[in-house]
Amino acid sequence: MTMFWQPIDADSWNEGSQDSLHPSMSHDREHMGGLISHQQGGAARSCLETGELESYVEVLTPQIGAIPSDLENGLSVSLEVFALSEGLGISPCVMQTLWQHSVRTGYMAALIAADQHLSRQLVWQAFVGGLLHDIGMLIFLTQQPQVFSAIVDLAQCQGQDLATMEQNFLGTTHAECGARFLARWGVSMEVLTIVAFHDQPFKVSHSAVCPLTAVYIANMLEGGGIAQDGDGLVGCEGEAYLRRLGLWDHLPLYQGWMRELPFPISLGYN
Repeated sequence: MTMFWQPIDADSWNEGSQDSLHPSMSHDREHMGGLISHQQGGAARSCLETGELESYVEVLTPQIGAIPSDLENGLSVSLEVFALSEGLGISPCVMQTLWQHSVRTGYMAALIAADQHLSRQLVWQAFVGGLLHDIGMLIFLTQQPQVFSAIVDLAQCQGQDLATMEQNFLGTTHAECGARFLARWGVSMEVLTIVAFHDQPFKVSHSAVCPLTAVYIANMLEGGGIAQDGDGLVGCEGEAYLRRLGLWDHLPLYQGWMRELPFPISLGYN
């Protein structure tokens, strides 16, 4: 497998600079709506419902601070890739399901990161990483829809992990595929690591909670992605990982937050 990026050591996760924070949020309602309508050529309205994403950004911005400039690209990429994938054979229902799952995973990951007192930069990394974590599925659905659908069905019938079946039949996983794809779009190394290891954070060396941890928990709790993707399930390695970081006992709290979605959750953050 050709590698276009190298995973970082999460203990050296980039904190970024407070100077990189914008004084105002550039991705407001008009900007996001305009971005999607631009990708549609103005001919038709996108089927993507961006209201939930916008509301979450609006809730986080005054509490966390505006999104850092180096992460704006990731936010734009998520909107562009989803919008560009419309009309390429993916059913609107599947598209909306993946979009909603990604948006809620990103928001919950940001809340978890903030609750764990990560820096503003890292909270936004968790948000963008969660938003992009399943981009590889869009690639499979547009490039090899019949094969990928068959893999999903087979994984369900056999009760197998989707990533294992992807590796067996496609030679790669949606996580790896998504990370390689996003590397070409100039997405930061930290976010690429989140995307590549969002289902298996224990394969990246780190000894403390980081954005990858937050996305892993949020993705697992949201549980609304493609069947057999591991969403909603914690395996033995996952439980050991969360216990090692002292987060196992926090899961009931985060499950409660997840049940409150799609309504935005205010979280005090200083």
